[in-house]
Amino acid sequence: MNRLPQELITHVTSFIEREEDQSHIGFMQRKKLPSKLPPYATLSRTWQLAIETRTFRTLRLKSTELPYVTQLVTGHRRGIIANIQYEVVLPDYPDHHCAKFETDQDQERNNQAFTDAIQVLFQFLKTIEDHGVGQATRSVALDLCNIYSPMDRFHRGQEKLQEDEMQVALGKRYDLWEHRYEHSILKLLHHPKLPDLSILSRFRLTSMPYRHVEPQSAILIAAKCRNLQFLDIGLNDDEKKDPDVRRRVRYDLATALPTLPSSSLRDFTLGFYHEDPSNQYFSPPSALLPLPEAAHATDHLSHALHTLSLSTNLTSLILNPIVISPSLYWPSDTTGANPPYWPNLRHHHVEFNMTSPAGEWYFIRDPNRPIDEDEAANDSDDPEESASDTDSEPLSEDSLRPDSYTPRREARATGDYPIRSFRTLPDDALVNPLLLAMARAAEQMPRLQTMSLTSTMRDPEGAGFEVHFYGEGEHSHCDREAGGAQGARLNWAVGKWRPEEEILGKWREGKEGIKVEFWEL
Repeated sequence: MNRLPQELITHVTSFIEREEDQSHIGFMQRKKLPSKLPPYATLSRTWQLAIETRTFRTLRLKSTELPYVTQLVTGHRRGIIANIQYEVVLPDYPDHHCAKFETDQDQERNNQAFTDAIQVLFQFLKTIEDHGVGQATRSVALDLCNIYSPMDRFHRGQEKLQEDEMQVALGKRYDLWEHRYEHSILKLLHHPKLPDLSILSRFRLTSMPYRHVEPQSAILIAAKCRNLQFLDIGLNDDEKKDPDVRRRVRYDLATALPTLPSSSLRDFTLGFYHEDPSNQYFSPPSALLPLPEAAHATDHLSHALHTLSLSTNLTSLILNPIVISPSLYWPSDTTGANPPYWPNLRHHHVEFNMTSPAGEWYFIRDPNRPIDEDEAANDSDDPEESASDTDSEPLSEDSLRPDSYTPRREARATGDYPIRSFRTLPDDALVNPLLLAMARAAEQMPRLQTMSLTSTMRDPEGAGFEVHFYGEGEHSHCDREAGGAQGARLNWAVGKWRPEEEILGKWREGKEGIKVEFWEL
């Protein structure tokens, strides 16, 4: 057995199924089965290496398991690891706290647990990096894929969750579910203590639907990866109850972005989720943080993203979705003598929200459309419409009394109730400057292959709002020819609305021979 080449044995083991096939079973009925690989590792040293090359290549770890894994992953196993999927487990909390909002003390404990989990992980990665000193350059991809407490709704166990849901339905239990921590933000403490890593080339932070990482902390973690090439981060920009918190979070994110290793970064993807008000009569507050030394509020985040996009080696920028202003493409302080220049950017894609950072709507009502009865019932003057949800505050941590929470009242206060959808027509005064800034930027991107600007606006009777650029030879689903159009194209799916001629002229000036088409779907 040991006489066979290692490469041949490794190839043979690639045909062994890791687990018993469950494809014939419904997804919800499938069980976590033990791996079928470990017994083969006992056949010989060569088989052990071949099997461990599979089992240790991708590790899915919980922060509570890392001390054990650190002892297990030694020697040659450290050189096998290529992907780590990491789950941060926060402190547990008693059952009666399910009916209470997180207190400051709860958040402090969670912040410390989150910080400890990240520090231990980076120390582990540092040992892997040090193990490879003097060897061929290698890299590891890190995916921070989940953060939760064992008592969170979907982690307390299927049987308990079903029982709790039944008790709530019967009125015998009060549970805030994910509302308990929806306004909490997990922060990294003492980030300078994290070791710099050169082994991480890819970092992904999956957008957490309930447990939110502070955006600044997420970037500071990524900034410790000094050879980072691919960064994909999903963050939350949906704090509506306290506008001051949202302003500060956006500003802090802007100040953190310059710490990223821009010289190595090639692919940057950011999702900064914000849900526009469902009641489109609502006037959202500004998300711009006013600074004492500034005469006017500035969109620091769009400006910081603009600066990042200029990185010399960056080839792809995807922002989806995000609340932005024209400064993302062309800051207002840009001078003609020194225009921005994107030397290697090939792909630039943005999905923007219906609202701007200043709290304005990018879309208005189409005057040619009839007003539905529900839309006409503008109850923004309802006394409850602007009422703050003062009862959704935590009581004493030791109290067994449930905290009060009224979903509809909070939804009214943040513009999410009642549902009034009527904004489908681009507002010329706001959308045209955004499109002109985009056209100016495209002119300064000599290697641009694809570019798009789409909106979260969904018009059930129209085409929504989409602008797509395709360079020569790039294919799209809109190509009429079977083989795809050969020349550069600019496709508009904006209904009957049309942009200012200056915008189209700038595109034609910057991309010679471009074909402009409007699609009324």
